[in-house]
Amino acid sequence: MYEERDSRLVPGAVLWRAAGPGRAVLPDGCMDLMWVSGRLVVAGPDTGPHPAGEVPGRAVAGLRFAPGTAPALLGVPARELRDLRVDLADLWPGPEVRRTGERIAAYEDPCAGLEAAARRRAAATAPPDPLLG
Repeated sequence: MYEERDSRLVPGAVLWRAAGPGRAVLPDGCMDLMWVSGRLVVAGPDTGPHPAGEVPGRAVAGLRFAPGTAPALLGVPARELRDLRVDLADLWPGPEVRRTGERIAAYEDPCAGLEAAARRRAAATAPPDPLLG
Protein backbone atom coordinates (compact mmCIF):
# COMPACT_ATOMS: atom_id res chain seq x y z
CA MET A 1 0.00 0.00 0.00
CA TYR A 2 1.26 3.45 -0.93
CA GLU A 3 -0.56 6.78 -0.83
CA GLU A 4 0.46 10.40 -1.11
CA ARG A 5 -0.99 13.90 -0.96
CA ASP A 6 0.35 17.40 -1.47
CA SER A 7 1.85 19.13 1.55
CA ARG A 8 1.09 22.74 2.40
CA LEU A 9 4.70 23.27 3.54
CA VAL A 10 6.27 24.47 0.28
CA PRO A 11 5.33 24.02 -3.37
CA GLY A 12 6.28 20.56 -4.58
CA ALA A 13 6.41 18.95 -1.11
CA VAL A 14 4.47 15.68 -0.79
CA LEU A 15 3.30 13.73 2.27
CA TRP A 16 3.25 9.98 1.76
CA ARG A 17 2.80 6.71 3.61
CA ALA A 18 3.71 3.15 2.72
CA ALA A 19 3.07 -0.19 4.39
CA GLY A 20 3.85 -3.77 3.49
CA PRO A 21 6.26 -5.00 0.86
CA GLY A 22 7.23 -2.30 -1.57
CA ARG A 23 8.84 -1.90 -4.92
CA ALA A 24 12.09 -0.16 -5.64
CA VAL A 25 12.31 3.56 -4.90
CA LEU A 26 13.25 5.25 -8.15
CA PRO A 27 15.56 8.28 -8.32
CA ASP A 28 13.74 11.62 -8.37
CA GLY A 29 16.31 14.12 -7.07
CA CYS A 30 14.29 14.62 -3.89
CA MET A 31 15.12 14.23 -0.21
CA ASP A 32 12.66 12.78 2.30
CA LEU A 33 12.17 13.07 6.04
CA MET A 34 10.65 9.77 7.20
CA TRP A 35 9.02 8.48 10.39
CA VAL A 36 9.94 4.80 10.63
CA SER A 37 8.97 2.78 13.72
CA GLY A 38 9.41 5.82 15.98
CA ARG A 39 12.67 6.96 14.32
CA LEU A 40 13.35 9.95 12.13
CA VAL A 41 15.30 9.02 9.01
CA VAL A 42 16.49 11.16 6.10
CA ALA A 43 16.68 9.78 2.58
CA GLY A 44 19.15 11.64 0.42
CA PRO A 45 18.69 12.20 -3.30
CA ASP A 46 19.08 8.96 -5.21
CA THR A 47 21.10 8.38 -8.36
CA GLY A 48 19.69 4.89 -8.86
CA PRO A 49 16.91 2.64 -7.56
CA HIS A 50 16.89 1.61 -3.88
CA PRO A 51 15.02 -1.32 -2.36
CA ALA A 52 11.85 -0.03 -0.66
CA GLY A 53 12.53 -2.18 2.42
CA GLU A 54 16.03 -0.86 2.92
CA VAL A 55 14.84 1.15 5.95
CA PRO A 56 13.29 -1.47 8.26
CA GLY A 57 9.81 -0.75 9.53
CA ARG A 58 6.31 -2.05 8.99
CA ALA A 59 4.84 1.33 8.12
CA VAL A 60 6.61 4.46 6.96
CA ALA A 61 5.32 8.03 6.80
CA GLY A 62 7.30 10.56 4.85
CA LEU A 63 7.61 14.13 3.71
CA ARG A 64 9.26 14.40 0.28
CA PHE A 65 10.76 17.78 -0.45
CA ALA A 66 11.01 19.21 -3.95
CA PRO A 67 14.58 19.11 -5.29
CA GLY A 68 16.73 21.77 -3.65
CA THR A 69 14.39 22.62 -0.75
CA ALA A 70 15.49 20.13 1.93
CA PRO A 71 19.16 21.16 2.41
CA ALA A 72 18.25 24.53 3.97
CA LEU A 73 15.68 22.89 6.22
CA LEU A 74 17.85 19.94 7.28
CA GLY A 75 21.09 21.92 7.48
CA VAL A 76 23.12 19.56 5.30
CA PRO A 77 24.07 19.76 1.60
CA ALA A 78 22.23 17.24 -0.57
CA ARG A 79 25.51 15.91 -2.00
CA GLU A 80 26.52 14.67 1.47
CA LEU A 81 23.43 12.43 1.61
CA ARG A 82 23.40 11.23 -2.00
CA ASP A 83 22.18 7.60 -2.15
CA LEU A 84 22.10 7.35 1.68
CA ARG A 85 19.51 6.72 4.39
CA VAL A 86 20.64 8.20 7.73
CA ASP A 87 19.09 8.76 11.13
CA LEU A 88 18.25 12.40 11.72
CA ALA A 89 20.18 12.04 15.00
CA ASP A 90 23.34 11.81 12.86
CA LEU A 91 22.61 15.28 11.47
CA TRP A 92 20.96 17.21 14.31
CA PRO A 93 21.71 17.45 18.04
CA GLY A 94 20.15 14.60 20.05
CA PRO A 95 17.86 16.77 22.21
CA GLU A 96 16.38 18.44 19.13
CA VAL A 97 15.73 15.07 17.47
CA ARG A 98 14.11 13.72 20.65
CA ARG A 99 11.81 16.76 20.95
CA THR A 100 10.87 16.52 17.28
CA GLY A 101 10.20 12.79 17.59
CA GLU A 102 8.04 13.29 20.68
CA ARG A 103 5.98 15.92 18.88
CA ILE A 104 5.47 13.69 15.84
CA ALA A 105 4.54 10.72 18.04
CA ALA A 106 1.78 12.82 19.64
CA TYR A 107 -0.05 13.08 16.31
CA GLU A 108 -2.54 10.42 15.31
CA ASP A 109 -1.35 10.86 11.71
CA PRO A 110 2.47 10.85 11.50
CA CYS A 111 2.30 12.69 8.16
CA ALA A 112 0.64 15.63 9.92
CA GLY A 113 3.35 15.48 12.59
CA LEU A 114 6.12 15.51 9.98
CA GLU A 115 4.52 18.47 8.24
CA ALA A 116 4.15 20.40 11.52
CA ALA A 117 7.77 19.64 12.49
CA ALA A 118 9.02 20.80 9.10
CA ARG A 119 6.91 23.96 9.32
CA ARG A 120 8.47 24.79 12.74
CA ARG A 121 11.95 24.18 11.37
CA ALA A 122 11.27 26.22 8.21
CA ALA A 123 10.20 29.20 10.31
CA ALA A 124 13.67 29.24 11.88
CA THR A 125 15.74 28.72 8.70
CA ALA A 126 16.50 30.67 5.56
CA PRO A 127 14.22 29.91 2.60
CA PRO A 128 15.57 27.75 -0.22
CA ASP A 129 17.30 29.46 -3.12
CA PRO A 130 14.47 30.81 -5.35
CA LEU A 131 16.43 29.88 -8.51
CA LEU A 132 15.84 26.22 -7.66
CA GLY A 133 12.09 26.64 -8.19
